[in-house]
Amino acid sequence: MKKAELKDIYFNIYMTYTNSYTTLEDIGYKYDISKQRVWQIIRYCTLGDGNYYKGLESYNKAHRKMKDTFKENGSKAVNEAMRNWLESEGVRLIKTKHG
Repeated sequence: MKKAELKDIYFNIYMTYTNSYTTLEDIGYKYDISKQRVWQIIRYCTLGDGNYYKGLESYNKAHRKMKDTFKENGSKAVNEAMRNWLESEGVRLIKTKHG
């Protein structure tokens, strides 16, 4: 599948989630993907104002910056910093068992 086709599918997934009461599981079933993948698509589309690839680029840029900033503190510090960044960008977070 071409990038343009995927971009349209990702946007449709994002719009379905944001404009209806359809569950992640139901969206995943419709597109034959896991609910975890649906959540990842929604997260990146949220970061990119509906554009998955723009959001992915933004996420990767922030992740590289956090890795450089917190390299002495380990992966837990990087993960916490990324969660804080995602929250500041308006991305809803899934609670972890650690808080």
